Amino acid sequence: MAPYSYGECLERSYRVNWRIRDVLGMGGFDLRRPWLPMELSGAGGISCLNADEKRKLTHLEMGAYAHLFRYVEAFIAPEMLSLARDSERVNKEAFEALTNFASEEVKHMHLFDEVRKMVDEAVGFPLELLEGQSVAANAILGRQRGAVLLLTAAIEWLTQDHFLSAMKHSAVLDPLTREIFRCHWLEEAQHARLDHLEALRAFKDMSEGDRDQAIEDLIWLLAALDGLLQQQVACDMTNLGRYLGRVFTLGERRDIRQSLLKAKRHCFIESGASHPNFQELIRAVTTPAQQAGVRLAVDLLLQENPVHPVRGLN
Repeated sequence: MAPYSYGECLERSYRVNWRIRDVLGMGGFDLRRPWLPMELSGAGGISCLNADEKRKLTHLEMGAYAHLFRYVEAFIAPEMLSLARDSERVNKEAFEALTNFASEEVKHMHLFDEVRKMVDEAVGFPLELLEGQSVAANAILGRQRGAVLLLTAAIEWLTQDHFLSAMKHSAVLDPLTREIFRCHWLEEAQHARLDHLEALRAFKDMSEGDRDQAIEDLIWLLAALDGLLQQQVACDMTNLGRYLGRVFTLGERRDIRQSLLKAKRHCFIESGASHPNFQELIRAVTTPAQQAGVRLAVDLLLQENPVHPVRGLN
């Protein structure tokens, strides 16, 4: 991985900066198209839905996908402000880059608020979505800083993977979805690099005991994130029944739930934890035994019905 710098990240952020009204000014969503690519959707694995119903499911999934990014950005923005304050008197470039990072995360939160309104209008009713954002943010920020930074790094890197691998070159995806997440991707590219720098700084002089605590807290956070994803899947199923005007059998509900949860775990846990740049970071700041502990935790969470004590953060 090429070395990163605070100054270069700040300069790049100014070059790619965008305004919400420009991103959303191209028109509304096209109901005839999928809004989330199949690589990120649970629709493909659901046998009880026809092609038209699967396309409609992606409309609801995209609304939830955008909302989940808005949800996690509620803890990332204040964490970056806290890190910026720590750097204010010792590293001017870090202070400016991290303050800008926090500002962009707040902008993203407002972007996704507007996206949510547009989705509700397009599908004809307000989506049921995961609640408790402030409570969850406080719970995350109460954990060891190294753990929070590693979780943030995984989230930042997965945004890069999702756009480049599933959205950028899609010929069938709704153009507005692609534009929203193209712009998100542009700014998150700098955020991922800044989080990498801050994680290296946080772990640099950390004691072995504190390092163990960071890994323990990271595993707790991943389990808690899985609990949140399960709650959103329940909301998705309610939304789907309303959107399609269908009442599902127990077997159909089980089929839909399993496929949606598998897709969300891939999107928000697996694709971040397995990203090569995240893997490089965790190797740089932890021991092989600690890395094995994280891998085992992720593998357990990806099971169909994992057993873990944390069901959510709210």
